[in-house]
Amino acid sequence: MASLSAVNFLFDPSSQLLPFWIAIAQNDRELELAAKARQIAYGKHLPLLGEKLAVPDADDRNPDFAVLLAFSKLDGSCIGTVRVQIANQQQLRLEESYALPKALRTGRIAEVSRLAIPARSNGLALRLMLIKAAYWYSRANLVDRCFLCVRYPVDRQYRRFDLDDVLQPDEFVAMKHIGMIPHRILWFDVFHIEARWLLSANPLHSVYFSSSHPDLLQNIQMRTLQLETQNQLRSIG
Repeated sequence: MASLSAVNFLFDPSSQLLPFWIAIAQNDRELELAAKARQIAYGKHLPLLGEKLAVPDADDRNPDFAVLLAFSKLDGSCIGTVRVQIANQQQLRLEESYALPKALRTGRIAEVSRLAIPARSNGLALRLMLIKAAYWYSRANLVDRCFLCVRYPVDRQYRRFDLDDVLQPDEFVAMKHIGMIPHRILWFDVFHIEARWLLSANPLHSVYFSSSHPDLLQNIQMRTLQLETQNQLRSIG
């Protein structure tokens, strides 16, 4: 049976254009743009960490990682970035600081990190779209579970996502890959969160699943749904 979003999109598409587009970094120049965005965004509240993020690191060039960049359609400037690591050749970076429970470690897992938005304009919409792009990138790559490490008080902004805590609620762990700053570890099931948000009437369901945003990773949402539907049809017949 096709997923709910597959039914919505293949028969009644609802596309929304954005004032920016999001793409995967392809070269050193684009990785440098991501690093500059991180330096500015993190430097506002965490100057020392911001300076450490001022240049691309080894992970940015690691094939397990994808650096996503948001570009303004007005002038082509880089206005935000996020990074996704899929644990193919090595463990997730967060596992350097905390050993995930075996039940959460099984299957294909990913970590979403380095979310950075230098300017405040379009901050909320851009944050939602960067995370949506990371979600669909993970889904397209058959990830089972995604993890996010979020510091206080930024963790309050993630309440709307209705994610689960790996530890006890409001329990923090110092993260080696994020300057030893205490973070909560949140996670979600990539293929179940769609139904979860639908059943709970979470308004993000409309943004992430009922609406299509072709500007995200060359319409990765539609392409992924089409492939999933094709695979489902082949499996039944």
